[in-house]
Amino acid sequence: MVAQKFPLTYLELAKIAGEEVVRFPATFDEYWSLLETAEYKADFYQNEIIARSYENDNHSYIVTRFSFLLSSIFFPLKKPAYRVHNPNRPIYVSDCGKHTVFNPDGSVVAQPPVYFEYSPGMNAETTPVLLFEVLSKSTRSHDFGTKLPCYKQIPSLNTILYIETTKPSIILMERKSPNQWIETEYKNETDTFIIEEKSISLQAIYEGIDFE
Repeated sequence: MVAQKFPLTYLELAKIAGEEVVRFPATFDEYWSLLETAEYKADFYQNEIIARSYENDNHSYIVTRFSFLLSSIFFPLKKPAYRVHNPNRPIYVSDCGKHTVFNPDGSVVAQPPVYFEYSPGMNAETTPVLLFEVLSKSTRSHDFGTKLPCYKQIPSLNTILYIETTKPSIILMERKSPNQWIETEYKNETDTFIIEEKSISLQAIYEGIDFE
């Protein structure tokens, strides 16, 4: 169990970080011990625990909404099988430094799963085919500057999406070859993009959100 070296509750974390991302020097063992006791999710990168306490209403709604839309696409696909995960499912990135673990806002993972196992019952996914992040002012630098270069090192990953919360805007990154990614930005609610030969509109993602 983690000594009170790190905050364990959302309230304790908020008193330190507010709405910002906060970093704590830590070992990989301390990171997994923290996950057993903390209320919040956290990343681990370059010997730091990286956490954020606050999630606004639009962020939470978009995560739920987009996860539902992905489920409607991937659930009917039986061969190969996929599973859509929420933000509480960590991704282990083996080719981005030693022991890198991120919690995307959502993921689609090929089945059967291939786990990185820290200990019995404590593991992370290694074979996502799609990851998405819902952007905020406080996490933008971490999402693009830290996570994105590592995400691109995951061999199984084909699609990365970044979804804005303050305006209709989605950046879609698609892998064309092991080292080539094509980036397209969609800015109009009438715009659509394709996932697994199915069309998703920005209007469907942002339905119910008043940006003003």
